[in-house]
Amino acid sequence: MQQAAGVGGDATDALTGVFVYRVPEDTWWWSDEMYRLLGHEPDSVEPTTALFREHRHPDDRERVESALAAVRADGRPFGCYHRITDTSGEEHAVVLVADGRTDDDGSVVTLRGFVIDVTESLVSHARDLAESDVTRARVSQQDIDLARGILMAQYGIDADVALRLLRRRSQDTNRKVRDLARELLAVAPTPAGGARQDLSRRVGAVLYARETD
Repeated sequence: MQQAAGVGGDATDALTGVFVYRVPEDTWWWSDEMYRLLGHEPDSVEPTTALFREHRHPDDRERVESALAAVRADGRPFGCYHRITDTSGEEHAVVLVADGRTDDDGSVVTLRGFVIDVTESLVSHARDLAESDVTRARVSQQDIDLARGILMAQYGIDADVALRLLRRRSQDTNRKVRDLARELLAVAPTPAGGARQDLSRRVGAVLYARETD
């Protein structure tokens, strides 16, 4: 992808932004990559619902708004492909994945998620990971593939995007991809007497283990 005007960084690097939205206060936190994906210098503008919407392609806004409204209502994980336009006018294809956290009353109070730039081919990205973590041991490859399947089912995303998500959280939390995958596999089985719908909470506890509310 091309570098947005006035934004630092390697123009060939696809970005994965992280966001946290606090529902009662209607406030957002964006990672530096989130700002850059939209064409802004980090912390140069206040992240708001209106600004986030403004960057979405007009034809996709209603669909994304409906998806976000749904997760605000029930907190269930979702994935949504759409297009955004950065400040230089360049269009990016992205995947937004998110889930909600609830308070003691069951009301969704926080949305957490990622915006993953998938404009460029993901083949080389997957190959790089395969040459490092995945091929070190066959069991590691199996664990990562199974963890990708969990994320694909939870968020409705494809295998390449699930791999991107694993790698991003690996970098953020300083955990090896294979270790993160094993943590996801460990929480996937529903405990005896447990509720199947709690899987999203257990997966979120692994993905956001180092996040603070």
